[in-house]
Amino acid sequence: MAKDPSNEIVLSYYDSLLRANDVALLQGPHWLNDVIIGFYFEYLNETLNKNGKKELYFISPELTQLLKMTDSSQYNIFLDPLNVSECKCILFPLNNCDRKDAAGGSHWSLLIFCKQDKTCYHFDSSKGYNGNIAAKFAKNIMNCVLYKDESNKFVDIDCPQQDNGYDCGVYVLCLADVITKHVLKTGRIDGCNYSQIKKLVHAKRTELLNLINDLKCKSNVDK
Repeated sequence: MAKDPSNEIVLSYYDSLLRANDVALLQGPHWLNDVIIGFYFEYLNETLNKNGKKELYFISPELTQLLKMTDSSQYNIFLDPLNVSECKCILFPLNNCDRKDAAGGSHWSLLIFCKQDKTCYHFDSSKGYNGNIAAKFAKNIMNCVLYKDESNKFVDIDCPQQDNGYDCGVYVLCLADVITKHVLKTGRIDGCNYSQIKKLVHAKRTELLNLINDLKCKSNVDK
C-alpha cells in the first residue's frame, strides 16, 4: 500500500512533529492548525528563554485545550510542575473548540497572564469571538497561579483585526512575537505597540516556511 505523501514527516523539533499536510497550511490562505501553532510556540520557547531561565511560558495548544475543558481545581496538576508562578508571562493559544479529546475549532485568540500586573490580557483578531471563553478561562488560570484573595483582572485588548476568515492563527503568532519582545524589555504588557502587526501578518507564512526549511537543513547537517 502506497504511503500518503501528506503524512510525510517534514521536521521533528523538540516536542513538535510537522508533517507535509501541516506545512501545506502555510502555502495558501488556510486556517492554521494546533500543530503549526504548537511548533512556533516551541520555537519561541527555545529561542527566547536563555541560559535555562524561564521568563516566558509558552503553553501548547493541546495543554491549553485540556485545561480549558478541565475543572479548575485540577489545574495545579498540570501547571505546578512547570513552576509557572516564577515567570513573567504565560501565553495560551486559545481555541473555541469545545472538546478535550480532539483538535478542532474555528478561531484562535491569544490569552496572556502577566505576573507583574496580576492581569490576564486577551487578544482577539476578531473581537468578541472568543471573549466569553477567554474570560472564564482567565479567571480559572488566575485562581490557580495567584492566591485567591489577591485582586486579579481580565482585560480584552483592542488589537489589530483580521479582514478574512483564516488568519486568526497567524495573528496569534505575530502578537506573540511583538508582546514577548516588549515583556522581556519592560516586564509588562502595558505600553506595547501593536501598529506593526498587520505588516507582520502579511509576511508571517513565508517567514515560517523559511524557518521550517532552515531548521530542517540544520537537522540534516547535525545527523
